[in-house]
Amino acid sequence: MALHLLVRWWLFLGMAALVACVASVPVKLGAVEMLAGQLLIFVFGTLWLVLVERIVAPLQCRAPEGRSIYDRGFWAHERFWKVALPDWVMLFNGTPYKNLVWRMLGVRIGARVFDDGVNLTERTFTTIGDECTFNEGAVLQCHSQEDGAFKSDHIVVGARATFGVGAFAHYGTTIGDGAVLAADTFLMKGEEVPAGERWGGNPAREMAETQTAGYRAVARATTEGRA
Repeated sequence: MALHLLVRWWLFLGMAALVACVASVPVKLGAVEMLAGQLLIFVFGTLWLVLVERIVAPLQCRAPEGRSIYDRGFWAHERFWKVALPDWVMLFNGTPYKNLVWRMLGVRIGARVFDDGVNLTERTFTTIGDECTFNEGAVLQCHSQEDGAFKSDHIVVGARATFGVGAFAHYGTTIGDGAVLAADTFLMKGEEVPAGERWGGNPAREMAETQTAGYRAVARATTEGRA
């Protein structure tokens, strides 16, 4: 609890100190000074939160076969969740800077990835290929708690894969190159989506040809409407 509060206190204190330093500069540039202060706060906050998460990342526990929630390994993993601020990365949604932040946090992520709001709970357990697309509300969750047992494993997403709005992939899954998870899909633990296939539903299954054709028609109509 003390560490949880200290991380946030030092973040606030650092931001306050930056504001005071900018305000103490004798040059009166009005809006330029305010902009400089905001940029400094933004950069400081990003670097501080990245540093904190990288320091506590070794607390993560990879337990594909599971272990008790009373095991010390799980306690350490729980501390990893509670010390870092998990949602601040969402500030970068839809921008190319988010991929840079993911790399700083230990995600193995390829080039030209469009991320409009994917949530990664265990960043260092996640591998993402080139040219993937993640729509808003997508989740890659590398852990689960089942009947008093904690389980966690890697998730691998191949190149050019697409996650629809709200699509969810559980731990131990592999999504092949060019595969698509439809909106609100739940991909169960340990599943493997072959390259080029489209899966949907809860639990996720390969979509029939008629479903796939409808999915493509909706996507095409949406694209034409935006154009």
